[in-house]
Amino acid sequence: MIALNYHELVEAAPSNAWCLTHDAFDAHLALCGGRLVSPGTFLQRCADPEADADNAVLLTFDDGFLSDYTHVYAQHMMTGHIPGFMSFIPVDFVGKPGRMGWEMIAELDREGGAIGSHGMAHVDLTTLSDSELERELAVSKSMLEDRLGRLVPLFAFPYGRFSRRVWDAALRVGYTHLFTIQLGRHRGFEPFLYSRLCVTNNMDASYMRLHLQDPDAARGFAWKISTKIGIYRQMMRARYR
Repeated sequence: MIALNYHELVEAAPSNAWCLTHDAFDAHLALCGGRLVSPGTFLQRCADPEADADNAVLLTFDDGFLSDYTHVYAQHMMTGHIPGFMSFIPVDFVGKPGRMGWEMIAELDREGGAIGSHGMAHVDLTTLSDSELERELAVSKSMLEDRLGRLVPLFAFPYGRFSRRVWDAALRVGYTHLFTIQLGRHRGFEPFLYSRLCVTNNMDASYMRLHLQDPDAARGFAWKISTKIGIYRQMMRARYR
């Protein structure tokens, strides 16, 4: 399976590399065709090793931008064009200009979107003290759960940055599925880690088409060799110690 990571969507004139126009996003949806799956389906299949070769595609969005509600949810999910998506919320940003409010987040969650935490203030978790890390992970989880009335097991690392200390802390407070930004299929080097392609506005249709055909194609020689001889997990654990 393949997980795609988006941020803000706008009508025109993206303000940064991670901001895409509606037209660009719609073109990506056309490339995905009938391969899109709901968050629930994705998570169910994650337990199956055979899902590594699955052509299914999951849509995820970071930072709680208003376009998650106004465009992805209202224009695509509610009209049946997509089966759902994950939205990762930095709690301190809720209700700020350009971001979703709590009522929107709750509606999205009720209607089949999957809400996850993106921490409190969207900071690099690897730079924090233990107490600061606890707040980012545990308090954001608690606040989302209070608002949604259910457990929140999903977490996306801000900037995709993590370490063993960070993921151990995330698992301790009750997250079960941790999303980062790495090339390749959804399965990371640990069973609770999930790779996502961070989509930028310089990735044209040819790039996206290639990624959807073979998400591991751009991972490089080191990944291919370490995977072939069975030491990829050890190498990555050493890197992120």
